[in-house]
Amino acid sequence: MICRGFAALLLAATTALGCSSLALAADSSSADTVNIGMPPWPGATIKSQVVAAILKPLGYPVEYTKASAPIIYLSLSQDKVDVNLSAWSPGQASSFMPYVKQHKIVKLGENLTGATSGFAVPNYMVKQGLTSDTQLAAHAKDVDATVHCIEPGSGANNIVEKAIKNNTYGLGDWHMKHSSTAAMLAEAKRAIDQHKPIVFCGWQPHWMNVALDMTILKDPKSLWGPNGGHSQVLTLASAGFVKRDPNLARFFRQFQVDSATQSQWVYQSSYKKQDHQQVADQWIAAHLDEVAGWLKGVKAADGQPAAELLRQHFGS
Repeated sequence: MICRGFAALLLAATTALGCSSLALAADSSSADTVNIGMPPWPGATIKSQVVAAILKPLGYPVEYTKASAPIIYLSLSQDKVDVNLSAWSPGQASSFMPYVKQHKIVKLGENLTGATSGFAVPNYMVKQGLTSDTQLAAHAKDVDATVHCIEPGSGANNIVEKAIKNNTYGLGDWHMKHSSTAAMLAEAKRAIDQHKPIVFCGWQPHWMNVALDMTILKDPKSLWGPNGGHSQVLTLASAGFVKRDPNLARFFRQFQVDSATQSQWVYQSSYKKQDHQQVADQWIAAHLDEVAGWLKGVKAADGQPAAELLRQHFGS
């Protein structure tokens, strides 16, 4: 990969946009280094690290650009980041689709199946009769007309903002409390443990569905996505990366996991606090046939068939 003055240019862009959360990994001077844009979400983090655990034994160094989703999409459009694995649609589509239409970003495919998102509540509220988004307005006083959500610029926040602006489900006089994913879920857990009502942004795959006594409400207006809140999670690449490295672009087009698999990764790495590298390596070693499918037709950096080299690396 061409040295593109990555650190200086991206830091300049970040400063101009008022973002302070950018963190860079190693210098991007290596000819084959793949730069993955990674927002601060558990699913995006472990999925990116699983990809890195596949690519590194094949001779492809990997580095991460840790930033908010809008900064990552901007950086993809400027060819400063190569790939992103966490573009939720329709939630974030307004942030990245303009670049896709300008042919600066390429949609390589859907990397996650079975993804859903929506307003979530404790199960005891469900037992009291709250099962659908259409009933939220009737519970405004119970939750101080507040939706607890995550970082500004995230797909979930964009959807909640749209609902409030358009008075969807009667939420026009509600407001949203922004925080990190970890802080939002900590607040949700406290409320659930204390048997207090709360409405927060939920999605799967995620460990919250395993660890918290919660339910994602029905979404009959499909506010959160088609068919009642179903989402696509896309792999995006810079147009320059696709042209420079069609071999690795092929891998990223073929990479896809289901919701149950990613939930397990997130549960182990984020909730159980297991070492991320260990989680990735153990899963890959146990699922080499599945990984080989992602590597069909892909070459390692030295020209060998990638799937064969990975089997050798993991002792199969």
